[in-house]
Amino acid sequence: MMEQLESKRLIFVTGKGGVGKSTVTAAIASALARRGKRVLAVETDTYSALADLLDVKLLEGAPAMVERGLWATNVRAEDALVHTIRQFVPSDRVSRAVIHNRVARVFFKAAPSVNEFSILNKVMALRDEGDSPSTRWDHIVVDLPASGHAVTFLGVPRTLNGMMRVGGFAKMAGKIASEIEDPSKVAVVAAALPEEMPVKETIELGQQLEETVRRGLTMVLLNMMHEAPFAPEREALFDRVRAGAASASTPGIEVERVMEGSALAWEWYERDLKYAKVLKDAVDCPVLELPMFYEADGASVVDRVSAYLNGERDPGGELAS
Repeated sequence: MMEQLESKRLIFVTGKGGVGKSTVTAAIASALARRGKRVLAVETDTYSALADLLDVKLLEGAPAMVERGLWATNVRAEDALVHTIRQFVPSDRVSRAVIHNRVARVFFKAAPSVNEFSILNKVMALRDEGDSPSTRWDHIVVDLPASGHAVTFLGVPRTLNGMMRVGGFAKMAGKIASEIEDPSKVAVVAAALPEEMPVKETIELGQQLEETVRRGLTMVLLNMMHEAPFAPEREALFDRVRAGAASASTPGIEVERVMEGSALAWEWYERDLKYAKVLKDAVDCPVLELPMFYEADGASVVDRVSAYLNGERDPGGELAS
């Protein structure tokens, strides 16, 4: 399934808060880098945990190298706004003077989605920079805000283009909007959990993208799927063993705990299957299930998910996919 993302130079990742959106962003970026690509992972202005997940200190004004083929950066709204204004005025000094002007600051604060547009414009510039394969990004993976804000974020260029109609700014907004709306060039990935609210919000996200951004989701990564504690065809056998242990006069606390723990794990497994089916039936894109990984820190989880996405063998020797 990574092949679908490998053909896109710009990948946006979103999802309901708390579903592992930043982990998925970091893992996709790492997986692509392991495929020999030159990849930049981007967080957008606010803290998104990418620094901790990739175990790197983000630098101001320059991407920080994480590992071979992978860098990370934070695109700050103010710097992005300076970059955008710089395309219409003669220097960075003038650009910063404009945004620090008291009247201008009031305007920028009141104007609709100036920060979001500037960040998108900066991301597009990062994608287009570099004059050779050694300096050009093969992929930029962007950790967007949570899904409730992401649709508005991605729809800003088209909104501004419709408001401005003519002029250099309108032309810039229209170009960015056309790029985002083209599923052959730009991927929009949703992270979700196999639970009622995240699944419902992911389905709504796909619908809102179609209505507002004129495109759908590229794929959904269904995070933290529980695996079956035993082979599904042995469910009836497990029920008989469990019933027998419960009816025994002295089953033993260890046996009882194993039985109850396995029963609970089976309930989680069935619940996850139920919501995975609801999601797959409702969205018009592939859904990739990511298993639950029990690791001590975020960076280790990213490493496991990255390996899983690439079908690599995990540390236990089993094929990740």
